[in-house]
This record gives sequence, structure tokens and C-alpha cells, in this order.
Amino acid sequence: MRLAQDAVMGPDVPLAERMKELLLSTLLQLPQAAALSANGLRTLLIICAPEPRPGLPDGIAEMLGRAAMERFGPANLRVQYLPHGHAAGMLAFGVAAKAIDEGKTDLAVVAGVDSYHEYQTLKWMDETGQLKSEVNRDGFFPGEAAGACLLAPSHLISELGLQPLGRLTAVSTAPERITIKRHGEEEVCVGEGLSSAFLGLRSAVDMGRRNITDTYCDLNGQRYRSEELVYAILRVQHLSDAATHYLHPADCWGDVGAASGPLFATLAYAAASKGYSHGSRAALWASSEGGQRAVTLLDFPTSPPRKAA
Repeated sequence: MRLAQDAVMGPDVPLAERMKELLLSTLLQLPQAAALSANGLRTLLIICAPEPRPGLPDGIAEMLGRAAMERFGPANLRVQYLPHGHAAGMLAFGVAAKAIDEGKTDLAVVAGVDSYHEYQTLKWMDETGQLKSEVNRDGFFPGEAAGACLLAPSHLISELGLQPLGRLTAVSTAPERITIKRHGEEEVCVGEGLSSAFLGLRSAVDMGRRNITDTYCDLNGQRYRSEELVYAILRVQHLSDAATHYLHPADCWGDVGAASGPLFATLAYAAASKGYSHGSRAALWASSEGGQRAVTLLDFPTSPPRKAA
């Protein structure tokens, strides 16, 4: 069984402990992390966790929330849970933005964490054809990771002396009726949910008069996901400058599940700031096994043009 694993933790660390360590070490890297609950500002921490599966402890999201509260203090910190797997991060961006816009919080942290490093999980994946192997080309390589993004209104960013890295422009979500577990039984998924999620960005794209220049997604080698995207591209290609150009980080760090959204945002920022992105408008999308589809639109300061290879 092949999987991408954390380079520091040993293989015998239990799954719950692995996820806690991944989450806390990531939160500590955030600007103002040490003062999240001590600076007088209301902070919403949204924990994006995996969907239920064999080997995943019951109540894992709540356990992670308690660990964060113990580390940062409960004074002004409120925790919300989104155990929706791959799409959870993108869904959380929308929840965070709405809470800030409605004045329910001052800051919001979207944190995603996932790990497949558990024998029962790997055994289940292998038995159900989800684990990539020599005999199963339709599976994927599992990974483990955590990522976090700090969101705040522009005026508060200035007051805190922080440098804004990008702008959350829009989030669009939609349900998919033919999930990966139902695909092929009676009907075939033709990407209706993902298409609807992308089309929900039309007003934001039209308003800025700029198409999507870069796309980050959770394709991981499963044929279902690839076919879903192909059907969706046929409907939404007019929103992008290069609809068939997309990056799928799972081929480098394995499938990171619920950590996908914040980590994709980090990659998009790195590409835009270092000048190797195709432009300054990135779309992040992911599909959860439960049927949730979500797309996030990010805008970055204009980067210098790419040099010819």
C-alpha cells in the first residue's frame, strides 16, 4: 500500500493524534495565531473534516475543535464544523465570508485536515477499489495534510498591520445527484452539479470582465472525477481563458481530502506572487463523495508576465 505521509510523525502515531498535530501546527503558522482569542476580536474557526468512513473515529471534528480551544483559549473563539470531505474547504470559505459580511465575527479561519493513515481505512479502500495499485488503476494514492487561511475585512487587515495576500471574490455551491457511489448503477454522472457550481460564478466573472486564468482541483486518478470534469468543461468553458488547463496537486502530495481547499488557496497565492501563474484570477473546486460541489474564485494582485520557456 502506497501513501504520502507526514515527514515528521512516525507511522505508529494513531490517526486522531496525527490529525490533531497536523491541525495545530498549521494554525500556529497563521498571522496573529497566538492572539486569535486574546486580541479582543471575535474569531470563527471552521474545521473542515473528512466525511464518515471506516477507520475514522466518531466525533473526530469535535475532538479537533476541543484541541484548538485548549491551545488558543475559549474567550472570543467560536468553532464550527464542516465534515464534508473534499469540498469542505470551499464550502467553508463561503460560510466564513457570510459570517464576516453579516457582522457575526471579526476574523474567520478556514482550517482543513485529513489523513488516510489508518489500517482500517486503507483496507476498506483496497477492498472497494479506491486504493491505487498494480491491479486497480482507477484508485488514488492517499495522503495526509492540513491547511489554514485567515479571512478578514479589508479595513481590519490594515488595522492589524497585515499584508493582504488575495481577495475572496465569490463562492458557489451545488449538489450532485449521481454521487461516486451511485455512478454506473442506474445512471452516469454527467457533471451537472459541478457545472451548476461553476455557472454560479458568472456574475462575478462578468462584473470583473476577467475570465478564470488558473484552476486548482481535486482530481486524483479516479475515472469518475475525470469524467465529471470533462462534462462540466463543455458547459462552462466560456468562463475560463484555458478551460482544459488545470492543476491537480494529488499527483504530487496524494489525495488530501478535507485539507484541499486551504491548500489549493495557498498554491494559487504562491503561483500568483512568484509569477508562474497564467494570470491573477484562480478558481478552486472540489467534489465530495456525499454530493457537495463547490467552487471558489480568488483574485490576486497582478503578477508579472510569465517568461517564455
